[in-house]
Amino acid sequence: MIPLRALSVTETADGSTGIIAVYFEHILFLKCNSNESQSILVHTREGIYYIMGPLRYWVNALNSTGCIYSIVDRGTAVNIHNVARLDRTFKVAYFDDVSSRNSLSCTIAYHRYRLVEQELTRMNPNIIVAR
Repeated sequence: MIPLRALSVTETADGSTGIIAVYFEHILFLKCNSNESQSILVHTREGIYYIMGPLRYWVNALNSTGCIYSIVDRGTAVNIHNVARLDRTFKVAYFDDVSSRNSLSCTIAYHRYRLVEQELTRMNPNIIVAR
């Protein structure tokens, strides 16, 4: 496990609320913001935050810092250590190990699913794969 490190984020897309820190280990996934072309949504259990720049830049920077992020869709990258379940039928990564209405999740590109499943289960053998 990497030591606690944090990413500087904002709670609003325009940065008007100032900057706060989100620990790397709390980040579930990063997703390109379809409403603001230059921002990335940082999803955690506590909420959604914003950073600026391209997704690939942040994945490279975080991976170079000791994190393990995998791009699972054109605009989505998951923190491998926080994925608890994969749904092979619907191509979804879940961040909770049991199904519920409030389960946090993100989709995986259909054409990338097999590669992503192999990578995730190799890096995190505790992931549950539902058929």
